Amino acid sequence: MGFPGWHIECSAMSMKYLGDQFDLHTGGVDHINVHHTNEIAQAEAATGKRPFVKYWFHSNFLLVDGEKMSKSKGNFYTLEDFKDKQIDPLAARYWFLTGHYRSEMNFTWEAIEGAQVALDRLRNLIGSFREETERTSLSDEKLKKTDDFRNQFIAAVENDLNLSEAVAMVWAVVKSNIPGPDKYDLLVNFDEVLGLGLGEITNVKLLISNEIQELVNKREGLRKAGKFAEADKIRVELVEKGYQIEDSETGPVVKKK
Repeated sequence: MGFPGWHIECSAMSMKYLGDQFDLHTGGVDHINVHHTNEIAQAEAATGKRPFVKYWFHSNFLLVDGEKMSKSKGNFYTLEDFKDKQIDPLAARYWFLTGHYRSEMNFTWEAIEGAQVALDRLRNLIGSFREETERTSLSDEKLKKTDDFRNQFIAAVENDLNLSEAVAMVWAVVKSNIPGPDKYDLLVNFDEVLGLGLGEITNVKLLISNEIQELVNKREGLRKAGKFAEADKIRVELVEKGYQIEDSETGPVVKKK
């Protein structure tokens, strides 16, 4: 009666490398009823120490295009797929941060592409904040606002890892009226939790896909050839894809709408 005892390997490995008791154990929600319950029972029976683990972190399932991911269906993706689609893998991290680990998420390329747009916009903005050289003296009111944002971010993270709320606080900072340099400091501080590489952004150069760059180059070629009507059609196409293009003496400048 009962279930096969293959759970013993997990207790044996964790106790060998982490000790008889440790702080954090992760796994999927499907491990709660049997696998992790058995780990607790056998480990605590073997050592006589309780608790075996202080905190259990159980993530819900990830669906792919509305279906459960499985080897038999072949509905899973690798980093190579991201490279083929010219999508930064950090866009996937950003997307995961917008959901709660206790909730199911449904992976689609449309969702990841949307996350890429949001991440590119955030990078572009934080680059501009970093480049601001004029430091404005903070009034007591604005200083309090900076502290409020920081405290709300910490509260979100400490509230059962509510990272979607933490991401919302990122955009609240972006839209606020506090000075750019202070926005930069806050966002880089937040990124110590989020891990999006925001502190590595050194300029406001927009990261765009090869498809968009090809359209920009094609439009520039048409303009130089005097084919302005055709060039305007490409401008409209870029606008429909979420980009604005401005002509300058040094060439076209592409911006997010």
